[in-house]
Amino acid sequence: MTTRLFSRLIIGITILGLTAALLFDGSASSAAAGKGGSAPTAPTNLAVTAITETTVSLSWKGSTSKSSFSYKVRMSDVNSSYNTLATVSQTQTTYTAKFLSPDTSYTFVVYAVDGNGNKSADSNVASGHTLKDLTPPTTAVLQAGVLSPSEVQLTWTRSTDNVSNNCCVYSFNMNGSVITQNINWTTAAANQLSVIIRHIQPGSTNSFSVGVGDYSGNMSTSNAVNATTPPSSDTLPPTVPTNLHLVQDNSCGEVYLGWTESTDGVDAQSSIEYEIYVNGVISPLPVSAGVDFDFVYATAFGDNTFTVKAVDRSGNSSAASSPLKLFLWPC
Repeated sequence: MTTRLFSRLIIGITILGLTAALLFDGSASSAAAGKGGSAPTAPTNLAVTAITETTVSLSWKGSTSKSSFSYKVRMSDVNSSYNTLATVSQTQTTYTAKFLSPDTSYTFVVYAVDGNGNKSADSNVASGHTLKDLTPPTTAVLQAGVLSPSEVQLTWTRSTDNVSNNCCVYSFNMNGSVITQNINWTTAAANQLSVIIRHIQPGSTNSFSVGVGDYSGNMSTSNAVNATTPPSSDTLPPTVPTNLHLVQDNSCGEVYLGWTESTDGVDAQSSIEYEIYVNGVISPLPVSAGVDFDFVYATAFGDNTFTVKAVDRSGNSSAASSPLKLFLWPC
């Protein structure tokens, strides 16, 4: 009796162990495939079908799966500075990557992922090199207005470029030569449509044009306009600005400078403008008239030397102020 009971107990334990083993084996197989079912098959025959300056079009042979799935398109450039992942529906086996940089090599890979997170193997790698941008921005239309015996303001229409976010760089020409100094912007850097050309000879007629370039090096040139400044008998400069000092340090190379206003024998203090020089180079920010402080960017972190000159309406410049040396910290 005891022997039969023991035998039945052994048989029962054996059956229970086999059942558990079968259940465990099934669970392990399921886990290997993902959270449920098998992964989709890998997409194949990935190929580049079209290329422009900023786009690469792709096609591939689709995956198969018992479950619904979507495609992931992985894109990167040769420098790995551009890495992104796009999602494409199961019914689509084409994709166009947009907003790429001109004249740049990219690689592409496609894989499939089902609703349970099961991921296929990667497709083959496809490569594409975007075309060079050879199209200049649209031509600006230029107008000129005389502000004083020594100043002309140029204003132009906005240009557009065939590549988005690839415009614009400006150059300014007077009498056929590029102007490299004494330019002060009158609008924010991202929307430049006006500039003041300063230190022009009073009583002279000059021709101006504006070159508009994109970041690929293509450039268009505006129409040429003439402007005649009135004569002036004023040949004496304003007094030298004094007491140049720091008003406020905003960090990241941004400072406000203050000084004692200059005077002039002809022009009122409110008409005197100031040029701020950072390490010997004129600041591109607008000069100010009738104020005793201004905002300026430093050109380098560490030691920076600032000076200020006063300029009257006839273009006469004072000597530079005493220098102010400041140590500025990076961000």
